[in-house]
Amino acid sequence: MINTKELATQIEIALTEVSGDSKGILSIGRRMKIYVAMIDDRNAERSYRIRISLQGECVRHVQHLWATAFPDNSSLDDMLILARQVVQRQAWPDQAEMEAYRFFQSFDRVAVNPANDRAIMVADAAQQLVISACYPDPYADIDETLEDDDELLPDSLDCSYACACAVAGGMNWRTAAEVDVEARRSFWLWYLNEAIPSALRG
Repeated sequence: MINTKELATQIEIALTEVSGDSKGILSIGRRMKIYVAMIDDRNAERSYRIRISLQGECVRHVQHLWATAFPDNSSLDDMLILARQVVQRQAWPDQAEMEAYRFFQSFDRVAVNPANDRAIMVADAAQQLVISACYPDPYADIDETLEDDDELLPDSLDCSYACACAVAGGMNWRTAAEVDVEARRSFWLWYLNEAIPSALRG
């Protein structure tokens, strides 16, 4: 069963953390504690589906940033469909993981501008969603030793962090003046208040 008491405690702490942080950051260490608390220790499949559902919610939440930059490009939708197919055992994980890498690498030569930069972070999140779906172990994405999201650079960012970077217009290491702090804060508050409960409901 999911440790609902521990999960509620971790979410409450996280809400305080995000609300009070000068850069609107929700630390990866706190998110890892939330991920652990969301695991149903009696049902690995449920735990896996919750994780992928939460990541999918994040990508869809920022999908408008993709559409702004690449309105005629449907490849992000293809990644969302692919992740669902992997979860439903309708696609081979090895092939899906390779498709996710190819998808993200296809944007290596895209022109640099703020809209494209945000969209490419959304693409990174979608890549991570598909890769995560390829690993059904409930603990596949969990590393409780991590303290900073940017430790995962350059190619293994947490899906939710990539989405937060997309809305903020930059990574956590950038100064508050270089990013949209309140957009980042709003994303994490949505994540804690809406996305997690939605994923748990299935």
